[in-house]
Amino acid sequence: MIDRSLMAPAEFEFVVLGDTHNMLDPGDRTLEFESRRKQTARAGTALELAASLRPDFIVHMGDLVQEYPETMRHAEALEEARAQLAGLGVKVFHVAGNHDVGDKPDPTMPTLPVTTESLERYQSDFGPSWFSFDHGDCQFTVINSQILNTDLPESGSQRDWLERDLERHGRKRVFLFLHLPPFLEHPDESHAGNYDNIGQPDRRWILDLVRRHRVEAVCAAHVHFALLNRVGSTRIYNVPSTSFVRPGFSHLFTGPSPPEQGRDDAPKLGFYLFRVFPDRTDVHFIRTGGAVTLKERAHGGPKRLLTRISAGLPASPLGLTLLHPLATRAEIPIAFPSVVRQRVRNDYPLLAGLELGATAVRLPVADLDDAFQLERLRILRGEGLRLTAMAPASFMADLSEYVRRYSEVVDTWEIQLPGSLLPSLNLGRELARAGRRTAARFALAPILPGESRPGKQHPRTRIGYVPGELHELNRCLAEQDVSVDRVLCRIDESEPWHAVQGLLDTVPLSHVGAVDLAVAFTSRDDARNANCAAEALFAAVVLPGAGIYFEPLIDLDRTLDVAHGLLDTSCNPRPPFRVLRTLNSVLFREPDSREVPGGLELGGTAIRTLAGPAGFHALITSSERDLPDLRGLTFPGISPEAPSRLYRLADGSVQKGPFDRLLGYANGLSPPVLLTSGLPRG
Repeated sequence: MIDRSLMAPAEFEFVVLGDTHNMLDPGDRTLEFESRRKQTARAGTALELAASLRPDFIVHMGDLVQEYPETMRHAEALEEARAQLAGLGVKVFHVAGNHDVGDKPDPTMPTLPVTTESLERYQSDFGPSWFSFDHGDCQFTVINSQILNTDLPESGSQRDWLERDLERHGRKRVFLFLHLPPFLEHPDESHAGNYDNIGQPDRRWILDLVRRHRVEAVCAAHVHFALLNRVGSTRIYNVPSTSFVRPGFSHLFTGPSPPEQGRDDAPKLGFYLFRVFPDRTDVHFIRTGGAVTLKERAHGGPKRLLTRISAGLPASPLGLTLLHPLATRAEIPIAFPSVVRQRVRNDYPLLAGLELGATAVRLPVADLDDAFQLERLRILRGEGLRLTAMAPASFMADLSEYVRRYSEVVDTWEIQLPGSLLPSLNLGRELARAGRRTAARFALAPILPGESRPGKQHPRTRIGYVPGELHELNRCLAEQDVSVDRVLCRIDESEPWHAVQGLLDTVPLSHVGAVDLAVAFTSRDDARNANCAAEALFAAVVLPGAGIYFEPLIDLDRTLDVAHGLLDTSCNPRPPFRVLRTLNSVLFREPDSREVPGGLELGGTAIRTLAGPAGFHALITSSERDLPDLRGLTFPGISPEAPSRLYRLADGSVQKGPFDRLLGYANGLSPPVLLTSGLPRG
């Protein structure tokens, strides 16, 4: 069901999923939320998809069922959930959740707290609720978060055991699993009346152990919302649910509430695939979208493509410009089941960047002075992304201090020239001095107001050069005997391929290291933006050393220039996101060079081609909704019978077959699509 041909071999893999909330058949009775009728089927679909990945094992993060321990049908629900797991053919390790054994010890919680009796019932069915096991050179430790901070004798027993267990790990890499997250937004946040974190003092004790033993990753669940925190070198993942989203968290988003007050925000449903390498662990979000059946089952049909994340794509030029902050915070009003306001954070933009395989981000320099944003940016940097801080030319007076404070975070300082195409002589001297005094890298971009745009009453301001201005810039730098590492060049979204082809006649430049491309979506037409994104990233392959930055990441819906981004206002992917995620992995999984043999236009359909060591690539875009019949087209050196692949970029799927047959399959598909030949067959 999933095509893994673009994946680098890992030492082993495991799946982490949770909050399946198997729902007993409600019959025709009225439900508070109609999506509850889908929970069992959604869980089954997610489990089937997870098993199809053939992981070494699955860790279920708790909350197997919708019932809770004091209800009459709890045992029946657990038995039904166990039956759902039984046929997977994959070993499943269980973490005890509040719906499995009882709530945490807080008198405001909506259901009864865990008891010795409820714990014994659970352990008679699933075995010990705290345990560890080894796999490869890793140790996997599971604890029961529900008994923390209780007077139960089991709490003290688990505490003593965990300290001994972590002491014995030696040089093994440690992964820790528990149902309740230690915290959501900050390690010192309040816990009384908060449904979604571990109380003190055991939270502090756990985090101290995590730091002391340098645990590689902690996985928690319960909140049905994806978060990524970091404590020291440890990543803490909040695993999303396979079945529903907790409604209160939609207060973080600016758009209208998703269905069922946010509970049926289906694009956020899914699970994580962990791929363990000798020097890192890649974490892939496998989106299920709330599906109750799998269309990938059809034999010989398209398969879902597993794409790489940022850490696995060091050769990718894909970058993002942060017009919005990387993360925002909100205080959720008192909303069941918490009885206090909860401060929470939106990590979906950050996680989306990793899912895309982005390797670079441009951000305002002011974000560095915001402790909250800086902490999020450090996480991105730790995941391997390069950061460029954008600052006006007046910033040069403070540059040395900023370089000293943020050299481990910022890779490049983009100096923006207000109202000027060219750097002044004084600025040139300052750049030259700064280059001698520090190891900092510099980029240039003008800020040019007064540009007229069709349909706009007021003129707009452009940030970045256009291709025809680069020779004049290079001449100016040569006269000043100043070199810069990069410059930012705006690419017309209507013809990105031709714009980049024109740049090939301009580069290399004697006093500019590389040209970065900036592409701004200005339309609310997702199909048009998808074609633009595909052409621009495809074209970037041929520009040596280039990065390419897309904006906006999130919809612009409260400005004079409304435009769709890669994510909608609920931070769910739009078609251009899926196009870039797929194309990025196909084109840049390995560093290589390509020539540009050309392309052709067929009415409103354009075919752009690249050829090189990784094979032949034909990107097909169109101004029409559906692609025409392309059978019979020939390309130099490509046999009609050549084993090939057809990537449906907007839905992230791939199909194998002879080249000419796949051309026929493209007929009627929504553009853009990518046809390749000579790639690994997988």
